[in-house]
Amino acid sequence: MYEQKPRRQAEQDTAELLNRLENSVISARSMPFSSSCVVDREEMMVLIGMIRESLPSELQQAKWLLEQNRQLIAEARKEAENIMREAETRMASMIDEHEITVQARNQAAQAIEAANHSARQIRNGAIEYARKRLVNLEEQLTEMLVMIQRNKKELK
Repeated sequence: MYEQKPRRQAEQDTAELLNRLENSVISARSMPFSSSCVVDREEMMVLIGMIRESLPSELQQAKWLLEQNRQLIAEARKEAENIMREAETRMASMIDEHEITVQARNQAAQAIEAANHSARQIRNGAIEYARKRLVNLEEQLTEMLVMIQRNKKELK
């Protein structure tokens, strides 16, 4: 394109071009009853183009760096939001798992208590049944013993 001018020279050229632009605006014909003025469009466009060309390349690099920085920040924000969402989901899952575990333990404890209660009832029922049967057997045996003793007395 064109040769890179030394930085100091480019800064002087830019300042000189800006001074020319300013002088053109200052010396432009004023519009009556207004703060507006009439300038030569072509001259202004040429000066603006020359100013653009004389701007240091560091300015373009700075713009590029700013854009890269904005993109990087936007990506970092998206990633941070994703991480937060994943953490919230994981936390909710862990809470659910904890609640499920607590519920399962409670249900297990209730089932064990119910089984123990049933076992006690069955055991108590079995003991009561055995007691009644033994009492009944004792009564029958007592009756038999009384009858045997009576029969034995009669035989003497």
